[in-house]
Amino acid sequence: MTRAAFGGEITYVTRGRGQQRAAAIVPAELVERYKAMIDQEDGRIARKRLADLDAGRAVAVPADEVARVLGV
Repeated sequence: MTRAAFGGEITYVTRGRGQQRAAAIVPAELVERYKAMIDQEDGRIARKRLADLDAGRAVAVPADEVARVLGV
């Protein structure tokens, strides 16, 4: 963990005979930047969807209708 925190290294945790990557220990700053990037992209998508609704290019479907169609 020290290598990730202070050295910026990524350490992979592997499993199985093929040593497949299962997880990683990464610098916390990297995770925070990734989360910010995802939040920004989610915001961009939400703004586009709202613009589509406002322009009449899409219609809103109530959650209970979606649940009924999906059978949940």
